[in-house]
Amino acid sequence: MLRTRCRSPQIAALAVLRSFEVFFKKKVAKEDMVPEPKGKKAVFWGASDRMVCCSGIECDVNEFNVTSNSNMQSCGYIGTLEISVPDIEQGIFIHAFYSGHWSFAISPSNEMSDELPSWHIERQWGTTNSHSETLTIYCPSGARIDLIERIADNG
Repeated sequence: MLRTRCRSPQIAALAVLRSFEVFFKKKVAKEDMVPEPKGKKAVFWGASDRMVCCSGIECDVNEFNVTSNSNMQSCGYIGTLEISVPDIEQGIFIHAFYSGHWSFAISPSNEMSDELPSWHIERQWGTTNSHSETLTIYCPSGARIDLIERIADNG
């Protein structure tokens, strides 16, 4: 089993393909190795202990602040952001959690489907701030992000 210690899934994929080339003595075309992500790059990270920031995506504000947003104060410092695209039924919920560090969970935004959109998603730790995950999502054109009310229960 090949083990890699890479931050990027693309770099890990390159390492696996290079191993394939060495073992089987066959060349893999560069365009077959790591597909370039498609779409507009949207980046999310936690800043200080009270704020989630974003760049590269349409939004009313690019800082979702706990002190000025009651939707992020219930049940601790937790917020739900929604990436939506006009004329596309399925978007993505980003659930932001603060517990001394910012981290993110993602889920489909339309409960009628269990499938995430096929948008490229990357996760890294400490690249923007040392105490935060950095979440990068390549979204279709026209995507926007909004802070929404958390879903308290389903029933």
